[in-house]
Amino acid sequence: MTIDSVLNLYFTSEENRGIIMIKNLILRLFVSIPLLFTAVNAQDGVDAIEKARQAKEAADKAAAEAAAATEAAIEAAAAKAAKAARADAKKKKEEDEARRIAEVKAAEEAELDAAASAAAEEAKRKMAEELGLEVNDSEAEQAITDNTVDTPETEEVVAKEASGWNIGAAASVGLLSGETFTNVPTGGTLVISTPFGFKLGPFDYNVSIGFGGYSGNFEGDDETVTFDPAFVGLGGNLTLAEFVFAEGHIGTVGEGTGFRGFAGVTLERLMKKGFNLPFNLLVGSEAFYSTDMSGGGNPSGWASLGVRLDISF
Repeated sequence: MTIDSVLNLYFTSEENRGIIMIKNLILRLFVSIPLLFTAVNAQDGVDAIEKARQAKEAADKAAAEAAAATEAAIEAAAAKAAKAARADAKKKKEEDEARRIAEVKAAEEAELDAAASAAAEEAKRKMAEELGLEVNDSEAEQAITDNTVDTPETEEVVAKEASGWNIGAAASVGLLSGETFTNVPTGGTLVISTPFGFKLGPFDYNVSIGFGGYSGNFEGDDETVTFDPAFVGLGGNLTLAEFVFAEGHIGTVGEGTGFRGFAGVTLERLMKKGFNLPFNLLVGSEAFYSTDMSGGGNPSGWASLGVRLDISF
């Protein structure tokens, strides 16, 4: 016997109708509650599927975003590496260019140093020659190898044994004279230069002594008077720039007090330094004056062309 038959037997009376209604309600509850649980469970299953789908979509989105971020990071890293490589290449190129410029400049400096060294050695040699010094150049080593200038060995400069004394002999060929002479005197002058002297501004002054003998005459209406004036004097000479030469002596000329002067050019550079000759040549004019040329109280003088040979010893 089922529960329904038992309940129908028990609740047959009219007064128990309310109870029957309760019974029906209870039955409905018994039926509805399982259905409700079933519906709830079904809804829960649907929500889980939707949540799984949404989670998958979120995961796919996150994966896509991660892939995009990774690709962006890779692109950024590549761009950074390319920029760094470009900067390194540019820096290396600039360093190579700077090195090349430095090498060219070093080569130019070496060439200039070599030229300057050669010019200095040549100037030293010329200076030594002008000062009358001998230069023992034992193959001064100026090795210019691989753009490297080696310091040349110092040249050994040895002074000649020179006492400073000098003897000059001049031939005097007359050009013009005073009234005392009919024919201009000719003769020779000997000058001894000493090593004693001093600087006089731009001039070099040296003390010297002069001697000379000359032949002269005067042709009168009745006879010709021949006399030979002599010269002895003390003085000195001046030299400017080793080229211009002037000399003067005061003493006796003829029979009276007089003066002898010589002015011209010295060829020392050409004779000693150019031709390496042991003597010097002076060319100029020579002039004489006396307060009493022939002993008759007659002041006079003459001028001549002078060519003089000087020898140092």
